[in-house]
Amino acid sequence: MLDKKTILVGFILLISLGNVAHATTINVINQDGQPLADVVLEIPLHHSEKNDFTTPLIMDQIDKSFAPNVLIAPKNSLVSFPNSDDIRHHVYSFSAAKTFELKLYAARPKNPIKFEQEGIVVLGCNIHDSMVGYIYVHDNTYTVKSNVTGKIEIDEIPALAKSFYLWHPNAKKGVEHREMLPIALLKANNKEITLTLNTKTPVPRNTFGELGKHAH
Repeated sequence: MLDKKTILVGFILLISLGNVAHATTINVINQDGQPLADVVLEIPLHHSEKNDFTTPLIMDQIDKSFAPNVLIAPKNSLVSFPNSDDIRHHVYSFSAAKTFELKLYAARPKNPIKFEQEGIVVLGCNIHDSMVGYIYVHDNTYTVKSNVTGKIEIDEIPALAKSFYLWHPNAKKGVEHREMLPIALLKANNKEITLTLNTKTPVPRNTFGELGKHAH
């Protein structure tokens, strides 16, 4: 039996009641009550300001991991893929939003990659199979990501907004799925809102450690 504080829409949304006009803090947790980092919240209102597309965003490689794990990139952004490890990596993506390959390299590739299409870009490394990263390409002003404590701060909910999206790489509905939810959930008379997102444990991936050691 659902009470008035719980709405099931693929995610479980728990609304904490308060007395202010706009929610400023959104806490995202998983079904076990643990803070959930790298959740992207997108409110679909197109950009009214111009972005600087001349300075590349950075998706680094540190300790055989992509850093950050999730990078938010406005549509048409340039992204550079420096390699801060002392071994070489081979970065690639087969995603529909962007397919590319940076063959075995150290330090920094010569040119950044341009991301012209909205969508989820899943990154991998041909040498280290355990390396997985994500680029969330969007075309909306209001696109933010939860921090390591699962918090998202929004100063003001846009008046014209009707809905918003939630996305996480480990959501039960899959990496390509974005859940559309009514903006009224964020406009309720709440100081803080807690969103509980059902996730799944990623399938363990092998890492070709010996290959990595010799890829100098």
